[in-house]
Amino acid sequence: MFQHLLVPLDGSDYALRALDKGEELAQLTGARLTLLSVLLRAERPEATHVNKLDEQSRERLQADLDALVEQVKARSALEQVDSEVRFGEPARQITEYANDAGLDLIVMSTHGLGATGQYALGSVALKVLMTASSPVLMVRIPSHGSEQD
Repeated sequence: MFQHLLVPLDGSDYALRALDKGEELAQLTGARLTLLSVLLRAERPEATHVNKLDEQSRERLQADLDALVEQVKARSALEQVDSEVRFGEPARQITEYANDAGLDLIVMSTHGLGATGQYALGSVALKVLMTASSPVLMVRIPSHGSEQD
């Protein structure tokens, strides 16, 4: 059924809940699971100090993703779990990665962190849903007031 699933992560708890669903689907189908995070690139890529900060941010984020990959492998017994960090506008990078990799499914939450670090209602999710050639599974996360844990 599914061969390769993508779970975009933005550092929010909402995205981690979508990861739980992606993990579950990968276990059921034996699919490969890729975790993707996107860093916004600075407006002035020619500035050397900005490039160094971008690279340091990428390295830190990649290390965090690598640790998450190991956690996923340990708790789910999935063998094919990997990660990638990209620079750019999140929705565009998610859809480009999905298209380039020939993914079967993108699993993401309906909410996440906006560019300001505040929780944003689905602007990235909506763009991905509208532009991706791969199917997109939106994991609905209840609002804080209606959340039942």
